[in-house]
Amino acid sequence: MNRRDRVAVPDRVSSAGAAAAVVVAAAIVLTATLTAPRALGEEDAVASTLRRVLTAREATATVTLERSDPFGGPPERERGRVWYIPGRGLRYRADGAQGLQLALDRDADRMLLYRPAEPKLYRAPWSKAPSKLRRLVAEPERVLHGSFGAEAERRDVRGTSRAGWKLRSASLGDSLARVSVWISVDAKSGLPRFVSLGSDVDTLLVEFRSWSFPSGARKGDLEVRVPPGTPEAPLDPRELLDPMDESRSGERR
Repeated sequence: MNRRDRVAVPDRVSSAGAAAAVVVAAAIVLTATLTAPRALGEEDAVASTLRRVLTAREATATVTLERSDPFGGPPERERGRVWYIPGRGLRYRADGAQGLQLALDRDADRMLLYRPAEPKLYRAPWSKAPSKLRRLVAEPERVLHGSFGAEAERRDVRGTSRAGWKLRSASLGDSLARVSVWISVDAKSGLPRFVSLGSDVDTLLVEFRSWSFPSGARKGDLEVRVPPGTPEAPLDPRELLDPMDESRSGERR
């Protein structure tokens, strides 16, 4: 069986799921890493660094998303950037002219997905966004005190053994599938570096690089800019924000 034999799910859903998974991973990193076992010195330093992200005026990073092929082929890769403004919102943009954009903006009361290949802008109200994403945006101070049952575990990432933590299985909210989660921080900066989300079907690895912290929040970083006249349609966040989408289940058409 090859890639063409996978289950028949609209291309909009499967492609959007890949983009959304980066925001999913960002949420899990920012909400979970502080629960790593708190040994003396090192863990306090990591917690202090991560607190920079959750209490920053704005944080942004480049990302590489790598999704395994359950049929043994090469992984699918996507590159992009994520923006996070505590109290205000999140946005992800994939690289390239046809790159997807996904944004959650509390003040504007909206969640947007833009797929240039259609082209179409999908829209949902803030209240329909997954609960953990809304909490990450609206209550970053509450996130700092979460508990995820972390256990120290080393894993091989692209041929290099990396220290990290295995967490209890997690999801972004009600009715969304639970996945296993493993996280690792950058040894030099202490900032989030790798997140692995695993299901019975496949694994999604997200790498965060080039973290930066602007001196002030730039609300324009949450804007999804589309050509004039782009049609709109309703967005179902529950369908799009399950990182282990059924489009990868391997069933035949």
